[in-house]
Order: sequence, then C-alpha cells, then structure tokens
Amino acid sequence: MNKEAMPYIQNHVNWSWATAAKIVGLQYCHRNHLPVCLAAPISHSVIRADQTGLRPQACGESDGWLTVDAAQLVIVEHAKDINKNPEGNLPEGDEGKARALRCVITGDPDSAIPEIVSSGYNRAVQDMLITSANQIREAMEYGNYFIGNYRMQNGIFHSVVLCPTSGFQIELYDPWDGYKDRYTVNQIFRGGFLTNRGPGVIRWIQYIR
Repeated sequence: MNKEAMPYIQNHVNWSWATAAKIVGLQYCHRNHLPVCLAAPISHSVIRADQTGLRPQACGESDGWLTVDAAQLVIVEHAKDINKNPEGNLPEGDEGKARALRCVITGDPDSAIPEIVSSGYNRAVQDMLITSANQIREAMEYGNYFIGNYRMQNGIFHSVVLCPTSGFQIELYDPWDGYKDRYTVNQIFRGGFLTNRGPGVIRWIQYIR
C-alpha cells in the first residue's frame, strides 16, 4: 500500500539540517506574512532514485520504492555543498543551513537576504550562556523559531528546532522523531536536556535577523 512521507520528520539519516531549516523557514514566512518561495509542495512525496540513507519509518512508499518529502529533497538539492556533498547524503554545516533557510524564504539559497546569524562553537569549553548570551537573547526576542545544534553521545552532530515560548523557556522539537518538550534556557544551553536520542546541550545556533 502506498503511503506519504512524513513532512516534518527527517526522511534521511543525515537530513536533520534540512528538516530543521524547513520548519524554521516556514514559521518565519507565516509569522511575518511572507510568501513561501520553496519550489516544492509543503507536503508531497516523491521517489528519490538514490535510496542511500533513507529512513523507512519516516519515508513514504510507492510501488516498492521509498519516497521522500519533496520539500526536504528540494532543500537538500539546492542547499548542499556540490563539491563536498554532491549526492546530498552527508550532513551540512553552518553555511549549508544558512543556504537552506534562504532557499525556503526566498527560493534562492545564494540570496544575500535574510541575514542568518551563526553563534557558538561545537568545541567551545564554555557554554553559550557565557560565550553568546547576547545572541541567545536576540534570537529569543525576535520570537522566530531557530536552529540549535549539538553533538550526541555517539559523536554525530544533530540539529533541532528551538521555539521561544517565554523569556525563560524554549520548546525543543527534534526532527528525528518529532519529540517535543519545553526546557528552561539554562537547560538548553548549560545544564542539558534529554530527548529520545539521549542527553544534549546546544553548542551553537543559527537564527534569522
């Protein structure tokens, strides 16, 4: 039986960056009454010829093939580093996530706008409440969703969506499985949080200025 891919769950083991960017970009457009310029339906499944790394539990199915969310695929194809990640099967770094956000918001991953701020560092000794307090405050005050990144216990970097709910709390959404919960700012950036994939502390962020 054919089924649709999950649009807000990463369909590929390494697409947390693209799925987080999709969610953040869409929320930014809706909140600011802007048209969504992504060149794909928001919820629609397509067959990806390269089935490497696809997650059956999050993908759809059509005639024996796994299908993926068209929006996730368009983001990956347009925002990936064509030299370092030509197939789109690898994770992307900060520049890739910035391109992905612009792809959703403007339709052009190489657009100069909007400004995407990256702050923090994955190997920083001190936590972000010390190194990037002003940037955290700014991201929270804007009220838009933003991307948080951390290193899981297995050493793999992972991106999640951070949704400001008040001056002291943030709702975390994990595109891996849809896990969602509220944490204090201190837990997110210093004390640590716990998802279905284990504990984490956000080490760096991307937000739209």
